[in-house]
Amino acid sequence: MAETNETLEQEGFQPETNGQAVSDDAKAELNEETQSAQGTVADLELEKAKKEIDTLKDSWLRERAEFQNYKRRTANDLLNARKDSIKKFAEGFLGALDNLERVTNVTNPTPEVKAFVDGILMVQKEFISVLDREGIKRLDPKGTPFDPMFMEAIVSEESAEYTEEIVIETYQMGYYQEDGESKQPIRPARVKVGKPQS
Repeated sequence: MAETNETLEQEGFQPETNGQAVSDDAKAELNEETQSAQGTVADLELEKAKKEIDTLKDSWLRERAEFQNYKRRTANDLLNARKDSIKKFAEGFLGALDNLERVTNVTNPTPEVKAFVDGILMVQKEFISVLDREGIKRLDPKGTPFDPMFMEAIVSEESAEYTEEIVIETYQMGYYQEDGESKQPIRPARVKVGKPQS
């Protein structure tokens, strides 16, 4: 029988044995399993790559948001620093403005003094204009209700003609910093307040 198998093999026939048939089936099955395993590995690698991309994207978005917040905070800090420096600078000029105002309150000036006072008035107006451009406003509260945030009562007077606390005279102008809707006092106006009788 061994000779028959050899003769058949020489003639190109391959005898089927149980071992070879199983081997071919095993090869086919192994190929399918290998392809399936390779597909599973590729799917796993793809999922891993997608997760890594999502993680990196999330990290990038967080960093971008943090940077935007940093820029906003920095801009606010710069704006606040600018406002504070303008406020401090203005505080230094308020005494000089008060003195200029005292000079302009001269009664019955001579022609020479009047020319001098007119020059002082121009300088005073220029100072006030510069402060106004920077958001520093002048406060003359005469005739308005008393507001302790922006006014300091130096003297008060009780009378039946007043129904509420009202400013009846301004001794020294007040100044405040205006920023859109908000007002921050720089120096309170010194005033005389009329009060209703008790």
